[in-house]
Amino acid sequence: MGVAERLLSHWPLLGTHFFTAEGEGGAGADAADAGTGDDPHQAGDHDSSGAVRGAEELKKLEGGVVRVDLLNNNNSQLGSPAQRFTAVFDTGSGITWVPGSACKSDTCSEHHRFAVGDSKSFEELDPVRADGTIHYGTGQVEYVDGRDTLTFCDSHSDPGCHGVKAKRLKVNSQPFGMSTNQTDYPFRILPFDGILGLAPSASTGSVVHALKKSHALDRNIFGVYLSEDTHRSGSISFGGIEGAHVAPKSPLTWHKTQSEQEWTLAMKDILVDGKPLHICDDRADGLCPAVVDTGSSLITGPSGEVEQLLGKVRLKDDCSNLSKLPTVSIRLADKNGVLTDYPLTPEEYTLKSLDEVPQTGNSEYLKEFPVLGGSGDTVPEVRPRCDPGLGVMDVPGRKWVIGDTFLRRYYSIFDDDRGLVGFAKSIHPDEAGPCRRLSSAAAGFGGQLTGRSKSAVPMVAFWFP
Repeated sequence: MGVAERLLSHWPLLGTHFFTAEGEGGAGADAADAGTGDDPHQAGDHDSSGAVRGAEELKKLEGGVVRVDLLNNNNSQLGSPAQRFTAVFDTGSGITWVPGSACKSDTCSEHHRFAVGDSKSFEELDPVRADGTIHYGTGQVEYVDGRDTLTFCDSHSDPGCHGVKAKRLKVNSQPFGMSTNQTDYPFRILPFDGILGLAPSASTGSVVHALKKSHALDRNIFGVYLSEDTHRSGSISFGGIEGAHVAPKSPLTWHKTQSEQEWTLAMKDILVDGKPLHICDDRADGLCPAVVDTGSSLITGPSGEVEQLLGKVRLKDDCSNLSKLPTVSIRLADKNGVLTDYPLTPEEYTLKSLDEVPQTGNSEYLKEFPVLGGSGDTVPEVRPRCDPGLGVMDVPGRKWVIGDTFLRRYYSIFDDDRGLVGFAKSIHPDEAGPCRRLSSAAAGFGGQLTGRSKSAVPMVAFWFP
């Protein structure tokens, strides 16, 4: 497994809800204040009436303005004429930034850089704010501010932004940062240029804020589907959801956000094989703040709490004990204070990859292809490797992070109008029965971020004109 793949599998090191941004207003999150019930439901296993209600509500939410493949490099634009960038769709961030032409380092020059002079629609901020610095767990980005027009093209009817122009979503005067300096580690080796922030609209730098301010959507919601296979792209639907990615008869459960500027929910506990760990008992109201973050690969928690979970999930690197590991469930309080459990199987909370083992292998494979190797060369042995999709991360407010380990299993709906996040069980192509086989379009076949299974974060390409 390569260095870049290891970094991507531990994406919380860059999840932008961890940063402190100098020159920007801080977005603190207080402990959740919600009531709790005594009879937890289990997501995907509610009674039939709950499933029916969920199906009816999901049907009403169908039909977004645009649906964008997360790994497709041709379905988003920023400015005119277009300058293309790749970025992570990040619900944990309120800032969008890309490398700027003023950044001359090798790290920036090896990525797409925004050129102010090439964009007719670029606006300097008035008044011009002080330069900003974003501090991540493993590096930092210095940037200057600007505004430009961001456009998303529908991946179905307007692929590559060369189809039906009516199916486009335009975000006018989107604020963004242009980096003037980036640390080599980790940005140089990462396969994206920047971050596209999708925090709630109360975060004024968020794309969601600009969409709401311009009344671009009838409903200020978006749905996110993350594929379990990096050979297939996930997708985001603005203004509605994609029901094709929701499992039949799955209930839909809504959770109230605990902060205006973050998608923070009230987490009651973590369960292992159905047994509560009482992780949040010592928190205010017995609840832990948990940020729903598409920009983080893992489920993480602060030191002093998450160790109780990691001690129960002792995964061997060679995957040999995977079938013996327990089911892990996240218990959240819904919008009415009723507790809902979201189970994850060992397969679902484990990141799998293949490692080449040095000084191993067989030279017989190369005999028929002498151009590939010389005398004594061998084809290295390839062995499976497993890493937990769970980890330790200390962030301000001692927040937990609900990252892609969870979001691959559960389709997520972000409702900015009502301050809610909804979850329904996702369905993936290999799970679809003969009566519900997903088309390649619905399944979101697209680019591959890395060769590592189950480690991709949602990424989109866009342009600044």
